[in-house]
Amino acid sequence: MHIERLDFENSPYLGVYGLATDRVALVREGLNESKLGILREVLKVPIIETSVMKSRIVGIFAAGNSNAILVPWYVWDSELEYITGQLREFGIDMTVEPFKSSLTALGNLILSNDKAALVSAKFTREEARRIEDVLGVEVERGMIGDYHAVGSAGVVTNRGGLVHPEATDEELEWLRDILKVDVYVGTANMGVPFVGSCMLANSHGVVVGGATTGPEIVKIEEALGFLD
Repeated sequence: MHIERLDFENSPYLGVYGLATDRVALVREGLNESKLGILREVLKVPIIETSVMKSRIVGIFAAGNSNAILVPWYVWDSELEYITGQLREFGIDMTVEPFKSSLTALGNLILSNDKAALVSAKFTREEARRIEDVLGVEVERGMIGDYHAVGSAGVVTNRGGLVHPEATDEELEWLRDILKVDVYVGTANMGVPFVGSCMLANSHGVVVGGATTGPEIVKIEEALGFLD
């Protein structure tokens, strides 16, 4: 099964509480084993339960791809050690990089796959170059619609992307050119336009908030490349 509905402790905003890549997923602490089992089954990657800066909103703070995960500079040493230790235990060779910036909501501000990344124009050019170095992909600065929070306004994998309905046709073409996948507009959780906050997705599957409707699921499946 490529797509499943799920809530995290009565919240359908899964992307707020986690980050999925093609090699590993980080999620908030305290989920029950059945929900962790669904995440493993759909995303087909090891799951690391953690906090970031002692907060459960892991998906707001962390961003990344198969090469590396960026976390705020203020991440606790114990959290960094735990995440890197878990990666070693799973045999995953990935960098976890504390990123020095006045901006800490990295998950909200970075939209990335293994081909490229779009980062908020709030990052300086020098910061964008540093993100490029860490993630190992080409990085562009910009917005989606009128929104700086490109990470919450979109979700992208190596198979496809879905973004805020206010993205123009020109922006969609631009995003396709940058991210090197087809990108469409859509919503989740019964009309929420900030789709990145509503789901966890990688090239293997997608877990969406429980409020997501049937027509939304069809659109998500199509955009993320799961419809034959």
